[in-house]
Amino acid sequence: MRERELRVLMKDLGLNEYEVRAYLTLIKRGALTAGELAALSKVPQPRIYDVIQSLMTKGFVTTSGSRPKKVIPVEPARVLDAMKEKYERRISIVRDELEKLYTPVEETGTVLVVKSKITLEDYIRKAIKNARLHLSIAAPLSLIEKFEDELRKKQKPEIHIFAYGNGNVPKVGRTVKIREVSDPLIVIQDRELGIYAPYDALTTSGSSLYGYALIIEDQNLLFMFDRYFYHVLWPTGKTVYHEERRLELPKEYLRIRELVEDIKKFNLVGYKVEVLGKFVKTRRTAHLTGRIAGFFESEGKVISNITIETPDGERYVVGGWNSSLEDVEAERIILRGR
Repeated sequence: MRERELRVLMKDLGLNEYEVRAYLTLIKRGALTAGELAALSKVPQPRIYDVIQSLMTKGFVTTSGSRPKKVIPVEPARVLDAMKEKYERRISIVRDELEKLYTPVEETGTVLVVKSKITLEDYIRKAIKNARLHLSIAAPLSLIEKFEDELRKKQKPEIHIFAYGNGNVPKVGRTVKIREVSDPLIVIQDRELGIYAPYDALTTSGSSLYGYALIIEDQNLLFMFDRYFYHVLWPTGKTVYHEERRLELPKEYLRIRELVEDIKKFNLVGYKVEVLGKFVKTRRTAHLTGRIAGFFESEGKVISNITIETPDGERYVVGGWNSSLEDVEAERIILRGR
């Protein structure tokens, strides 16, 4: 190996240019006085004592007790073995501490298991950012407050907030509810991303969750959590804010329940709609246009659907997510106008 390449490698070990010059000179020439070392290594005289002190601290040299005092190089193998041991010890400590702070994401199909609060909050932030039509969040009040600014910037999506705790909930959704008793963290963004964490998972003071959180991209699981949110949690909360909005057309709906509410409120029977989804029996793609001929909503809003009449006189009953009794499962419905 050329000496130039050796010098580069020594710098990679943490030595600067002057320290490399001094140590190489010493192992070639043996013990030298400070003056001799400065002259032979071409380290500036005003810097030589700082360089010697630094090399002593790093374990590369020692000094004699005789007069004149000489700088003695430590055997290279001893120096490098000591450095290796020190770095391996530091790497081991850092690795152990990092593992406590962050556990890598484990992927199982379309469900990710995470054990870090940092990772969980990153996914919540992602859900808020990417929400296009609908966002449902059930979370401790402190977590709602943490994302208040990001939620407030979202204007278009229909946002429903369900807070656990006591206090003033930020008015950052179309409808905001609160309940003192805590339940799981649930976030549902459109029909694309779901987040679930047992309430206990959030109770730790450190960066790690107590247990786990799930990041869900499976449609069947998302549907189950959506049902839990709206049929188990939502009715038990106290409404503390509800924003009344004007009907602005065209309007796109991800949830048929919200369309039915608008039909009742704004008397929309007869209005034109465009339905994109699937035929329930064949699972073929459905793309229908027509007028709203009627609607249905069961007690407790468990079942909601609309009937549309196409220009050729055909009628179809259109349901929402995972419809099984209707003709069409709507993925999106666009209300066009009269």
